[in-house]
Amino acid sequence: MDKDLSRRRVLQMGALSAALPLLPGQAHAAQPDLAVLNGFPSPGSWVVRPFDLGQVTLGSSVFREKRDRLLYFAREYGPSVVGGVRDDMRGPDRMLRSFRVNAGLDHKGANPIGSWETPDGNLRGHYTGHFLTLLAQSYASTGEQIFKDKLDYMVTTLGECQDALAAAARRPTPRVAGRSGTAVRLTGTPNGHITGDADYIAVPAGVTNGLTDFTVATWVNLAVRDADARIFDFGKPGDSAADSKVRMYLAAHTSTGGPRFAITTGNAEQRVDATTQLAAGTWAHVAITKAGNVGTIYVDGVVAGTGTLSLSPADLGATTNWIGRAQFPQTNIKFLNGTLDEFQIFRRALAGAEVASVAQNASAVGTTDLVAWYRFDEAPGPSIVDSSGRGNNAEFFGATDGRRHPGFLSAYTEAQFIRLEEFTNYSGAGIWAPYYTLHKITRGLLDAYHLAGSERALDIVRKVGDWVHSRLSTVDRDRLNRMWSLHIAGEYGGMNEVMAHLAAIENDPARKAAYLKTATCFDNRRTVFPAAVENRDVLRGIHVNQHVPQFIGYLRVFEQNPAGREYFTAARNFWHMVLPHRMFSHGSAGGQYAAGQGYPENTNAELFQPRDDIAGSLTYQTRPQTDTDGGGGETCSTYNLLKLTRNLFFHDPDPAYMDYYERGLLNHILGSRQDVNSAAEPMVTYFLPAHPGATRGFGNIGTCCGGTGLENHTKYQDTIYFRSADGKTLYVNLYIASTLRWEGFTVTQETDFPREQKSTLTVNGRGRLEVKLRVPGWIRKGFAVTINGVAQDVKAVAGTYLSLNRDWSPGDRIEISMPFSLRIERAIDDPAVQSLFYGPLVLPALNSSRSWRTFSFYKHLKLDGDLRAAVNPLGQPNFFATQNHTLRPLYIGIDDAHHIYFKRVEPTVVFGSVDSGVSNQAVDEEGFSFLDRVWQAAPFENHAHFVRQVGDVSAQWQAKGRFTRHDRQAVLIAASQAQDSMRT
Repeated sequence: MDKDLSRRRVLQMGALSAALPLLPGQAHAAQPDLAVLNGFPSPGSWVVRPFDLGQVTLGSSVFREKRDRLLYFAREYGPSVVGGVRDDMRGPDRMLRSFRVNAGLDHKGANPIGSWETPDGNLRGHYTGHFLTLLAQSYASTGEQIFKDKLDYMVTTLGECQDALAAAARRPTPRVAGRSGTAVRLTGTPNGHITGDADYIAVPAGVTNGLTDFTVATWVNLAVRDADARIFDFGKPGDSAADSKVRMYLAAHTSTGGPRFAITTGNAEQRVDATTQLAAGTWAHVAITKAGNVGTIYVDGVVAGTGTLSLSPADLGATTNWIGRAQFPQTNIKFLNGTLDEFQIFRRALAGAEVASVAQNASAVGTTDLVAWYRFDEAPGPSIVDSSGRGNNAEFFGATDGRRHPGFLSAYTEAQFIRLEEFTNYSGAGIWAPYYTLHKITRGLLDAYHLAGSERALDIVRKVGDWVHSRLSTVDRDRLNRMWSLHIAGEYGGMNEVMAHLAAIENDPARKAAYLKTATCFDNRRTVFPAAVENRDVLRGIHVNQHVPQFIGYLRVFEQNPAGREYFTAARNFWHMVLPHRMFSHGSAGGQYAAGQGYPENTNAELFQPRDDIAGSLTYQTRPQTDTDGGGGETCSTYNLLKLTRNLFFHDPDPAYMDYYERGLLNHILGSRQDVNSAAEPMVTYFLPAHPGATRGFGNIGTCCGGTGLENHTKYQDTIYFRSADGKTLYVNLYIASTLRWEGFTVTQETDFPREQKSTLTVNGRGRLEVKLRVPGWIRKGFAVTINGVAQDVKAVAGTYLSLNRDWSPGDRIEISMPFSLRIERAIDDPAVQSLFYGPLVLPALNSSRSWRTFSFYKHLKLDGDLRAAVNPLGQPNFFATQNHTLRPLYIGIDDAHHIYFKRVEPTVVFGSVDSGVSNQAVDEEGFSFLDRVWQAAPFENHAHFVRQVGDVSAQWQAKGRFTRHDRQAVLIAASQAQDSMRT
């Protein structure tokens, strides 16, 4: 593979440029700086920059083992053998099925993916985007042609779908065979899903103004009997709760079975319900009349229901009038899915005989009393002629007649986007995150362009960007704020990041400005964004993965417009609200609530818990004992937190960012992939739960975490090394076996970390270069560095970078020793709830019980305070045992039940083999026990030092009334007597 290919491509497309620094050790002509972050051009504001994915290859390690299992899936998913011939495109065909169906193209007999990617699922298409990224990353990492072939095939097909949708958008709205002449087909929401085009007819405002008695009559042929689908809905324009109570409507059928007419100007609707049901696939004539205070519904000219109506259209005032849809779809009332003919509005109540005659012949009573009459016999197109002679022409609205920008691409129609703009909430009958789905598709296309050279992918995604601009640029800020505040429905992934990306690589100034402006349309300025700018924590109860990627996008907006400093401030503050305040020990964040905290039982585990509520949110006593109800964090939330962390580091290389990045990567992400090969499933987790006795559920074809799981394990190399913006410094962030090829240098890292506690970097190149080695925050002692066997006199401070600045020669070897040690980490809200770590690795205890495991350690400790006295190593790297439990690192990808957290129980003050008999249950203001405070001072130089610490702490305990004088004496005696049993 040509490693410079991606640079040349981006240069040709006019990506952002800045002068490259001189290569270490040599001079050269200035060239554009085109390092990319998963395909994102480096902005000038980055002080640290990544390497291209193809510049770093993985060596033998647990990381490559996990990656290779995903490469196997990428190669093998979906192929079939027909007539002895292998067809590698059956997997891509399955990914493309819904796109082809939506575009009216042959789906080639491919089966649906399944899970959330069902033929009528409201999230279909998102997984295809992840699969594009999987193939692009796999190709960039390995150069294997099979990944490029599959990727090109999918991109070409998506382009064909986009072209077909554009052609359909230009076709006039057709007329179909009707009850009399031609009619209009409204494609609404069949089977409760937004799969139609959400067509409707807009009737001029004022057609019913001043009417007291009236008749509305029409022929309808339902395709699907959807409850509450509106035949018409006339109401007060606006989106407030008060507005929604000023309207009149006719529903095709309700829970009672027949049509319903209702009118209201307040809280109580006046209704007329019909008992006669409308059958799907059959023409029926439906009419509603109001004569005085009596309302009557007729079906096929026969009375089907009556009721009292004191209200009339005259009471409603000015109305917006729609046929085929509801005024307020945020209540999840569906669009009409069926065919309409002969829609008539009369200024009086027709008598029963007249209704019956109109049902036989629409012109039976003449036109004198008609307000409007839509026969739908005009030529195809958006205009609908009023045959009453009063000029009340209507207009058809749908995804045709050139109203849709030709760049639209999706596996479903535009209905979900339309409904989102009308504030439809997420539900089975509503919508499901349309811009989230679009983000996955467009991100995959951008990766296909940057990582695999697909110019066609760039062409497609630019057209999609134009379409997004065409929609959102017409939506006012208040409406946008409300859209993005909707739970799930308003989830847009990182669509703002994609639009900022398009702005970054766009040459045309007008188009660049449009893309960047559209990126800001995704600002969630109702609550979360302004609160983050002001550093107000409002995260409790909001959807974790709905909001984390928004802040990745805010960083992108800032990078394209450095004057917008608030975007950077928001992203940085948000990160600090999440970490560590909502972080579980394995690196995930948010997502578990317990009953009794002001939350109902079984609260959505995808939501942020209250700040500093870790132990409390792990209580599982009242929760069902299943693996999918758990929390401990969605895997895709950690995926996005790592991206946000990495991107913040580019602006501010704070080692704390990399400490978190390593934690999440080594524990949650490595642990999210099962250690088996599969051609049918990616074998990744949805949640990686942290509650007692949790198990990991592997598989997840078609889900959100199944999608990010495709990406997680095929880009491990992207954060191992960074470089300074001036090119004079190399950052070694992660200790992962790998080879970096950088202009003038090749750096090879040999290590089996985290299965071993050392790494060797071999530098091949000549010239001066500062190498910054990360000293992890978990280091307790012994971090050491040699160069060519000579120990370096450097100060290794945990949680910093150690600098080696010298002239390098080919073959120079940097050897790093980084001893792991056992330690405990306490939950923020309860020091007794703890996790056990070995170096960077959390060590869950294996046990299937849903009850807390309880461990006692202090009685085993020696003067050095090392937990190895209580935790015994087993024969396998990073495996231990304690108190009849096996402790195993999370990166071992099997589904045994585990306890990431345990409860520390130290009931009495015991030193070695000497029990003082004094209770250790009292705790101080911070929740720490007497023994906690004593052992905080470990290691002890000698036994006398230990006894002095016991004396000091016991004096404090007595002064606070936690110990009596007798208690303190007993404790001091026990400490003195424990000398022999506490020797190291």
